[in-house]
Amino acid sequence: MADYNEGLEKFAELNVDAANDFKLLRPELFCRAFLNPAVKTDAITSNIAETFNGYIIQARTKHLLYMLEDIRAALMQRMVVKRQAMMKATSILCPRIQAKLEAEKAKAAECEVTPSFEILFNVNYNLDQLVVNLESRSCTCKKWDMLGIPCCHAVASIYFLGKEPELFVDKCYYRDTYLLVYAGSIPPIEGERHWPVASMPIDPPPIKIGPGRPRKNQIKDPYENPKKFGSLTEQGLK
Repeated sequence: MADYNEGLEKFAELNVDAANDFKLLRPELFCRAFLNPAVKTDAITSNIAETFNGYIIQARTKHLLYMLEDIRAALMQRMVVKRQAMMKATSILCPRIQAKLEAEKAKAAECEVTPSFEILFNVNYNLDQLVVNLESRSCTCKKWDMLGIPCCHAVASIYFLGKEPELFVDKCYYRDTYLLVYAGSIPPIEGERHWPVASMPIDPPPIKIGPGRPRKNQIKDPYENPKKFGSLTEQGLK
């Protein structure tokens, strides 16, 4: 919240009207300062849904049965590939999570730790003083609470006790948990040539095709830069 309020003050210094309009957009619905820490993510976009949408974009143009078959085959293979890739990992954490933790370890060297109790610490970092609670796994910066990955302040406190930060990462990021998620499999099925013949017609209802070429790509903002994904142009903006 301190970062949010500080950023809002800087925003108001640039343009008061824009800052007031921003508040009317209900920032508690999309700003990280208001996210529920129980979710263990800091994502504020729908990128994960768009990624899967792009994953099946070719299958979506096909007939219903063939679309489902393409999706089934792609997911069947994906389950095996993901499981095999994770089985090669040697750490107790998933590789990407381990990389994020290593980045926090590097910043932890700049933290100054003052113990208050075996589980409570004051940490000074970049002229800021924060409180770390190892029992509740929380920090004033809320990064540990939100992600489940110890922040640099928590890592410094953990090192002060002579323990390993990997043991304080949320269980959802463990390699064993990942393998349990992908432990199942999608069974293979025979092709259409081997299907039993039905005695009753089971054709789908007729499809009414609208005029024009079917849309495949995402509908973009009118001012979005077509050459740079996710960036807006200044043309026509006030």
